[in-house]
Amino acid sequence: MSLNTLLGELFSFIAAFFLALSTFKTKKNKMLIFQLADSIFNAISNLFLNSFSGFVVNIFTSIRNYLSIKEKFNKRELFFYVILILIIGIKVNNKGIVGILPIIASIEYSLFMHNSKSSQIMRIALLINLSLWLIYDFFIKSYPMFIMDLVIILITVINIIRFHNKEKASI
Repeated sequence: MSLNTLLGELFSFIAAFFLALSTFKTKKNKMLIFQLADSIFNAISNLFLNSFSGFVVNIFTSIRNYLSIKEKFNKRELFFYVILILIIGIKVNNKGIVGILPIIASIEYSLFMHNSKSSQIMRIALLINLSLWLIYDFFIKSYPMFIMDLVIILITVINIIRFHNKEKASI
């Protein structure tokens, strides 16, 4: 295993840790703080793994998450975000059709994030997002991240059920 691969996997593991922690948060802003850390470490990971579309998507995702935390991510920013992700992500994509998956995942999650205040809706959007990343991580041979995607999907499903049952009990 090369040093770049090893470093890529190390940063992807750190990223996955923050993403997993985000699913336990009950407030959208708190989720986004952990997801900001996730996107920064994922960007570094993708750079080491020579995956440029993933790198670009995670850089823009970091900016989106930061603006969302500061409540400065409105419809105009969403529009520019989607356009920039599409143009730059496709331009730097070096993984073929698989390299498009992070672009789709980021746009999907951004649309849900922008249109929902509910942490539960965010968890469902995260499931869709993680499913796309799961496929991507498998094909770029980021196997530890692939395994972490599976674990986080499972954690997210458990948290969706847990928070659903909690909401049901409080009614």
